[in-house]
Amino acid sequence: MYKNISILAGSKAMAIIQDEGLNMSRVKVLAGASGSAKFLVLTGIDRVLMSLFRERTDPLYLIGTSIGAFRMAAFCQKDPFAAIGKLEKEYIAQQYDLRPSKEDITRETKRILDAYIDDKEIEAMLNHPFMRINFLSNKCKGILKSDRFGPLLLGIGLSAGVNLLSRNRLGLFFERALFCNPDKKPPFASMDQFPMKSYGLTSSNFKSALLSSGSMPIAMEGVSTIEGAPGLFRDGGILDYHLDIPFLPNGDGLVLYPHFYEKITPGWFDKALNRKPCNRNMENVVLIAPSKTFVKSLPYAKIPDRKDFRLFKGKDMQRKVYWKTVLEKNKQLGEEFFEAIQSGKIRQIVKPL
Repeated sequence: MYKNISILAGSKAMAIIQDEGLNMSRVKVLAGASGSAKFLVLTGIDRVLMSLFRERTDPLYLIGTSIGAFRMAAFCQKDPFAAIGKLEKEYIAQQYDLRPSKEDITRETKRILDAYIDDKEIEAMLNHPFMRINFLSNKCKGILKSDRFGPLLLGIGLSAGVNLLSRNRLGLFFERALFCNPDKKPPFASMDQFPMKSYGLTSSNFKSALLSSGSMPIAMEGVSTIEGAPGLFRDGGILDYHLDIPFLPNGDGLVLYPHFYEKITPGWFDKALNRKPCNRNMENVVLIAPSKTFVKSLPYAKIPDRKDFRLFKGKDMQRKVYWKTVLEKNKQLGEEFFEAIQSGKIRQIVKPL
């Protein structure tokens, strides 16, 4: 029956769901990971979530990095369904020369932000009736403050090497930057695995801060123009690729996490490692992901990713058709997720994370 989605839960979330199903009023945090084009597999679930939260009044804390942060910025708009649609459309519309520069990719990313976020609406987004948007970026230290290719490559290499020894040592190279409403701080605002500083989001720094959350090293320019946040900032996914953070340190409530995969990879440098997230951080998490069966049913038997720009180099129409096909098929994920909640069968199909 539920062949397209996998629903996995941490220990506390598992007990809650098996006892009472998925009660949306229990959800306190909505999370979104880095992953560039991978988000195109999730927007069917995203739309269902926006309908389920429509009548909510209690605060819902949004947290994301990179494309996860871009999704959160769609969710807290007046019409989240239209915003999700614009983000899909403009992301798919990206097109580059055979060898795009980091300036080209940065310019296209800014175009996408301008296309789906109206500057005049940002103040309302920051003062949404119940959604509290937050996202993570990274303030660079030492040679990583340079945008020159040589020093930057060396800094990335040193960071990767240090990460092999201990993930915690990445604090030598990066300082976590939490962008949030200073008057409505989220429950995870005191996380301390890495040095961290909070910065207040305003209508004048929102887009530059959001851009920094998705500014991939080497592929894009670092961002040093964030009002109220001096320094050079890069992709939030470097430290928090899939958000291995203490979402709810008091242990009360649920974290809803639509994700591309059935597993969590803590940091960007952990992609080639088998490093697992902290069990305590995952206790309240409910992860909804496409099943292996669903992924096999997609064109090329995979979800979209940024490597597709290289795979379909010079064949943009072919890539766009593929990505649009994924959008059509991802509706199945949303439908199955909604049915599992409404029927209560989520109690039977949920598995340990």
